[in-house]
Amino acid sequence: MKGAIFNALQEFVEQGHGYQVWDDALTNTTLPSHGIYTSTKQYDDSELFAIVGYLSEKLAVPIPDLVRAFGVFLFPLLMPQAPQEAQDAPSLRAFLMMVDELIHVEVKKLYKDAQLPEFNYDDHIDEQLVMIYRSPRKLCFLSEGLILGAAEHFKETVSLSQKCCMHQGADCCEIEVTFNGQ
Repeated sequence: MKGAIFNALQEFVEQGHGYQVWDDALTNTTLPSHGIYTSTKQYDDSELFAIVGYLSEKLAVPIPDLVRAFGVFLFPLLMPQAPQEAQDAPSLRAFLMMVDELIHVEVKKLYKDAQLPEFNYDDHIDEQLVMIYRSPRKLCFLSEGLILGAAEHFKETVSLSQKCCMHQGADCCEIEVTFNGQ
């Protein structure tokens, strides 16, 4: 995982819970990097999972809720880096349909070692979009948070649900995005 994600996680924790909580997380987890993250460098995913696990326990927040909240926080930090076509998307639905075939393609051009999730789409219902998520990282809750952050950006209201999830043994997660109007 890129150091930029760890830097954003640090900002998220410090803004929401204070510097000491972040410092405690670094002190109380075994991290090969010792908690020093350079934005463009790649770090082992286990470091993120260790920090999130510690924070979940320390803050008494379930991991899915914590990771989802981080995704909401992360979206406005990532959006300025999106291709202009994505930034100019006319709606949340149009933006979400660009994730796999535009945004992730551009990220791969910049960071050849980026390990991004794969998305397929089922968009046959007007007021709903199903994003089929696949990744060995199983960070579907981060994707949910990013979707909610995108909804805030586009000033749209959505509801999310998952009818299947890799955390429950499925081979993919099906994130159902229901558009509730603007």
